[in-house]
Amino acid sequence: GDPMMPLSTGLGCSLSALCGAFLASDDDPLAATVAALAVYGAAGASAARASDGPGDLPAKLCNALHASTADRLAAHVTITEVF
Repeated sequence: GDPMMPLSTGLGCSLSALCGAFLASDDDPLAATVAALAVYGAAGASAARASDGPGDLPAKLCNALHASTADRLAAHVTITEVF
């Protein structure tokens, strides 16, 4: 993610929608939620780097989510099991 994300309207709503999509496609709710948050966080960080400010961020985030690949995700996300 990025500190600019809370300054843009609609990003929490889109995160909820992404979580719902991941939850609908996985029998493990924890794994689905972690995966959704990882994808969204990586896309948010990428979008913020390309953005001119919080008003520009939602469109850049849509583009970053669309451009997401397994390789891009692996380069920006580390998930560690804690229990």
